[in-house]
Amino acid sequence: MSPILIFADCEVLTTKQEEFLAKKGVFVPRDYCYIPGSGIYKLHKDVANWNNAGLICMREGGRLAILKSKQAADVLAQMFKNSNLTCDHSAISAVGVFLGFHDLFEEGNFQTILGQPLEKTGYSIWTEVWDRQPDNGGVFEGEEGSQNCGTLASDGGLDDGDCSWKLGFVCEIPMKKQ
Repeated sequence: MSPILIFADCEVLTTKQEEFLAKKGVFVPRDYCYIPGSGIYKLHKDVANWNNAGLICMREGGRLAILKSKQAADVLAQMFKNSNLTCDHSAISAVGVFLGFHDLFEEGNFQTILGQPLEKTGYSIWTEVWDRQPDNGGVFEGEEGSQNCGTLASDGGLDDGDCSWKLGFVCEIPMKKQ
């Protein structure tokens, strides 16, 4: 078995790196980065609400990212921290980017945009930036919360965010041989 190259901080690939991956049957679109064993991702710095972020990802031939490993979460969290992203919701400025999971159908029952339970993705560690996540916006029992869309927090953990917030987001191109 040949060694796997890991490209530091998931930077855009050089032509040489693209050729190496192409020989292995992995094709990485421009502006996307490859995290071996995890996927092909792009951090969008232009902010959008969760629905529009998903549409943008689909236009690029992908989807909102579904994390499969701690390695991917850590690399993307570092990219997010380095990006100096801000958002239009002051309470969470520079705290998260949208991912492809939610609990829109049943509060507390998180699933991916593909309908898979979050726990089966390979990565379901919640953020420690705030206590007791996910918290649906810190509401108390009997109150209606509004945090139903998945985000990646700056510490690499998952969080629930308001779908109407305008945040950066991560798209993923599913790994496949072309």
